Amino acid sequence: MCGPCSRYSVAFGDCEYTENGPSSGQMLEEQISILQARIEELEKPKNKRLSLSIPQASGSRGYPMSPSQISPSNTMALGPLLTYFYQQQTSGGPVNPNAANSMPTELPFIVLQALVHNFLHNAACFGFFLDTQAFHDAVTSSNGRTLPPVLLNVLYLWGVHLSNDARITVYEPAFLAHALRSTAGSLAGTHPRTVLHSAQASVLLAYYFLRNARALEGRYHISAAVATVLSAGLHLIRGRSRPPTAEVLPPPGDAVEEGERIGAFWSVLTLNNVFASSDGAPSNVTYGPEGLTIDTPWPLEARDYVERPHMLPRHSSGTVERFLANGSDETNSGTALYAKAGILFEAATRLGARYRGNSLSRSDTELGALDRRIDAFAAALPPVQSKAMLVIHTLAHGATIKLHEPLANDHAFARNKALTAARAIVDILVKTDVPKVGVIDPVLAPLWTACCRVLIAEIMRRRAQGGHTKSVTDALNIVIAAMQIFAPDSRLITTQLENIRQAYNSAQIGS
Repeated sequence: MCGPCSRYSVAFGDCEYTENGPSSGQMLEEQISILQARIEELEKPKNKRLSLSIPQASGSRGYPMSPSQISPSNTMALGPLLTYFYQQQTSGGPVNPNAANSMPTELPFIVLQALVHNFLHNAACFGFFLDTQAFHDAVTSSNGRTLPPVLLNVLYLWGVHLSNDARITVYEPAFLAHALRSTAGSLAGTHPRTVLHSAQASVLLAYYFLRNARALEGRYHISAAVATVLSAGLHLIRGRSRPPTAEVLPPPGDAVEEGERIGAFWSVLTLNNVFASSDGAPSNVTYGPEGLTIDTPWPLEARDYVERPHMLPRHSSGTVERFLANGSDETNSGTALYAKAGILFEAATRLGARYRGNSLSRSDTELGALDRRIDAFAAALPPVQSKAMLVIHTLAHGATIKLHEPLANDHAFARNKALTAARAIVDILVKTDVPKVGVIDPVLAPLWTACCRVLIAEIMRRRAQGGHTKSVTDALNIVIAAMQIFAPDSRLITTQLENIRQAYNSAQIGS
């Protein structure tokens, strides 16, 4: 710790040395100010032309200001680096090479709004379970900075990550380091919603690492999120026999807060189910008589906790066990369907791994029961008319692939089931305007990869038997084309696509 930091009693801050020119924090602040001024100029063309200049004074942080003048009259002060940024923007100069190692000690309010809005627009793809509108209102209000740093710093990271501007994304490593530092002791915070914020931060960091093909770090934050919600007893909400040890949190203040707690548990469990075991690693949660008891009711749509709270049962018990046993329920919100699809996918992955290890046979009754449960669930799903339903349908078909692919080489029934599921995934893509989908849930990457793997195996089988392969090859190319669209924005899809291309070339499909 340097001398100035040791004397700063309020909190730790990032050191920025400006002897050799403007710091990256100053540069980012100045760029945002310039862009805002330009937007105002474009929105009000009838007003006098807005020009920019720097006053001969010191900034709010004591940085010396240059007296340089960019343009005459009707001026407004924007900060100490106007000349520098003006020259950078007009000369096309290189991005600051030190940006990746720098982090502003306090982001300007306009930057906070821009980064958080950039993320919240796509929050549903990354397990965001808090009240989105309420959180947006809090962030963009005058007291937005009072929100917990553990969550805001992760949202800043996501906002930068989703930006397409290289002058912004160059700061991503610094934002990541800052987010990780702030989450290290997040549960020791004094905010009344510390547990929810800590769990949300872990979920978002897990999705971030998974999207960037950093599986080990992703699994670490999945485990952290699972530990947080289970230790807080969020798996026993409205349980009939809730033990005293589960009373970690005070009763929820209102229906919205209870809804956030319910959403927190299912978001974390679904993240665990769709990712933790996808690469063969053991799941953090096991079900059944010797596993975790889950009493928390299925999640509702956010508005239903206020408008239709009667949809929540007075008491709830054995939620997952009843679902896997084909128990009927009427909770069909998007988040509930996603959670149910995730449960089926995890169960299929776990059972399929046992078959792959030759410990079970095709005739095992457990496989048949789960197969029928997946089929019934997929058949009852609403049509694909949204991004969320695209993911849920794909996940359900992915569960069928995970269940049957290990037996496909030895059993025609299993091979046909896996192939039918793969074709169903292709059909979804054919009926979707893929280029307009935008940001996607990272879980689609391994699902599309599994689909391609089944199609490649079928092509090789038909070729060996002298059969026609064109229809299957066409289907494979449709999935590959879709992945190529999303690969530039997702390292996970890029790596999965590379694996598929290697298998594609090894099978000599293009020849």
